[in-house]
Amino acid sequence: MSDKPTVIDLFCGIGGFSKGFEMAGFDVLFGIDNWDVAINTFKNNHNNTEGILADLTELDDDFFSEYENKIDVIIAGPPCQGFSMCGKREVGDKRNELFNEVVRAVKIIKPKVVIIENVVGLLSMKNVDGDNVKDVIKKEFNEIGYQVNHKILDASQHGVPQKRKRVIFIASKIGEVMFPKYKKHVVTVNEALSNIPDADFENYTEPVNDFQKLMADGETKIYNHEPMRHNEKVMQRIINVPQGGNWQDLPPELYDVGGTHSNNYRRLHPDKPSITIKHAVKSMIIHPEFDRVVTAREVARLQSIPDSFIIEGNKSDQHQQLANAVPPLLGYEIGKQVLKKLQNPTKPEIEVQSSLGDF
Repeated sequence: MSDKPTVIDLFCGIGGFSKGFEMAGFDVLFGIDNWDVAINTFKNNHNNTEGILADLTELDDDFFSEYENKIDVIIAGPPCQGFSMCGKREVGDKRNELFNEVVRAVKIIKPKVVIIENVVGLLSMKNVDGDNVKDVIKKEFNEIGYQVNHKILDASQHGVPQKRKRVIFIASKIGEVMFPKYKKHVVTVNEALSNIPDADFENYTEPVNDFQKLMADGETKIYNHEPMRHNEKVMQRIINVPQGGNWQDLPPELYDVGGTHSNNYRRLHPDKPSITIKHAVKSMIIHPEFDRVVTAREVARLQSIPDSFIIEGNKSDQHQQLANAVPPLLGYEIGKQVLKKLQNPTKPEIEVQSSLGDF
């Protein structure tokens, strides 16, 4: 039996959040998700951790009762499509109510700390009764004895080479858990990707910076690096987009497919962190140097997912799993703060400096 603090991951996806907590020193007992491909990825990349294929709404209370007072932390990233600023933002979207499943599990298990991650759009959403969703979340946890704080964190300020803003709720029964401190150095796309050769190659070149060394951890073979094949017209579009540009840089005769989101046909700028990566193929996110859409492996790097982490499924499934994931380095930074509080529950909190340092 491990003496590490224990975690379970609800709506785990491939387990980016879990991987971060593992890096921070936690023992992740299991993850639950209802997508079989994501659970296969989760199981294959988390040592001694169970991946459970299940719909949380269909698990009865007895399932959670087995873990009552045996889990230190619950982490959860309920599906965010109903809250996303890019979606329809329908008040009655059933996915918006899935945080209630987290509350149900917490009521039964009684962990010391709960972390919920979601899109920033949640903060401006109301439920079917007209109440602010964020206030409902806080009220639900307050009523069962948890102090709740929330904050918008940008992953690019916590070691991840991607501007990815998410709201993080921290609910605690053991006193306030501090949010992680911003890192001074922001990792750029070039710093993240420069030792990944084009898709015709099978091995990385030598890591040239601390971020690349951290991601490699001794791995030399490149997984999930198969490129999308583009027809001639798509290639003409790609070729004509400059670094940092998008579809608006294309002449009308080339861009006749609709789709006016600013990240459509976005070529990443090498000297900045990446834009928020959703489904890179559907959005046509272009490599800063090569004339093609980024591969799943390159997206994994931009999500701070280690090179040894293999994504299951076809190329479209791989990209969707990555789009859904919490960046492990963001999870790590949060996890270090939680660990500090678990080790000193009565001590006034101070911000914890990351042992991984700045990149």
